[in-house]
Amino acid sequence: MSRRQLNFISFALASLLALPSCARENAIGPGGGETLVVRADVTGTAVATVVVDVTAPDIATALVFNIPISNGVAEGTITVPTGSNRTITMRAFDAGGVETHAGSVTLDIAPGTNATISVVLTPLTDDLPITVTLGRFIVTVTPSRDTLAIGATVQLTATIKDWNGNPVDGTVRWGTDHPGVARVDDSGLVTAVAAGNTTIVGTFRGAAGTATVSVTR
Repeated sequence: MSRRQLNFISFALASLLALPSCARENAIGPGGGETLVVRADVTGTAVATVVVDVTAPDIATALVFNIPISNGVAEGTITVPTGSNRTITMRAFDAGGVETHAGSVTLDIAPGTNATISVVLTPLTDDLPITVTLGRFIVTVTPSRDTLAIGATVQLTATIKDWNGNPVDGTVRWGTDHPGVARVDDSGLVTAVAAGNTTIVGTFRGAAGTATVSVTR
């Protein structure tokens, strides 16, 4: 075999050996992240700020997000790099900067296929736990609060949006936390049954929106 043929074979082998390395770099190298909506009803708590940290073995510096609170609801977006073993830690603070709740979850993030999940933040200085949802959708129920006399009704409506604020078509499922206080049908019509308070929840693909209903005699 001539020297020229040997050089050609050596070059071909080197090129073939380099291909898996390039393919792997393209597969797991720097790329996009998945934007998720963080939403929590903090009504009845002293929470003034919610902080979300994202860490992982391949994330050199923790990602930190502050979630704004308006009208008793913490709502905002975070962007999590796709990959495995992403730990999302959530901490709530009161107006004085004292940590009131904490919780975390570790999950794998894949492009466009992440289901909505719920994370319960354990109270540290408060009595009420906080349930936080993480997902691609936001469900908003209106009116968010109402007071009814026994036998009266109110029609709730729900809007669904994606993380970017775009409307999403879909059917919301309704439920009541205390059916002895108020019932809700498949259309979102609430009927007051007995004095007390209840939470009406509209859900879509794991995302939830709530309304508080108070029933008076």
